[in-house]
Amino acid sequence: MEKLVREERAQGTLEYALVFSAFLAMVLALGALWHAGEVGTLGALAERAAPRSLGGTGPLDFALF
Repeated sequence: MEKLVREERAQGTLEYALVFSAFLAMVLALGALWHAGEVGTLGALAERAAPRSLGGTGPLDFALF
């Protein structure tokens, strides 16, 4: 009986470690996105990804995109 209780406790610890690491990864990813937006990296990526909407006829390009 004691072995069964010990195994259940180990399973709970493992589940806690997995959930905690997933939550920590999400928090770090959100922090990285926040920092990239603050520095201007996200704006630069958006400008590079949509060159047609930034020049030429403007609104027409944007509507056709």
